[in-house]
Amino acid sequence: MMESSTDIMRYLARSYFNNECFVTKEKFKYKGFVIHHLKYIENDVRREHYPKGEKGRLQYLKALKPMVEQMPFRFILIKNGIHTRIDHPRRGLSRLKRENFIRLVVAVLLTKK
Repeated sequence: MMESSTDIMRYLARSYFNNECFVTKEKFKYKGFVIHHLKYIENDVRREHYPKGEKGRLQYLKALKPMVEQMPFRFILIKNGIHTRIDHPRRGLSRLKRENFIRLVVAVLLTKK
């Protein structure tokens, strides 16, 4: 059976990220979650280096999977909306619950660009 991007995300979420968003603690769902690099390293697997769409997503996750398995401390699982807030901090931060905001700040502080 062929592995799908959903299969890879489900496996990574359960195996390395307690099956939940680092910030909101929401349980993993098949859509709307991403693996966030806390720090990029030279020649890193980056989503921008793959085609858009599901085919590119599958290629990206197949390449990313062994990196997460080898160095899970370099990554966190977060909801896509939280990922956007890390990269665009002016979008809706005041609307987050206090405990979620604190975890988001921790995620930002752990992230090195």
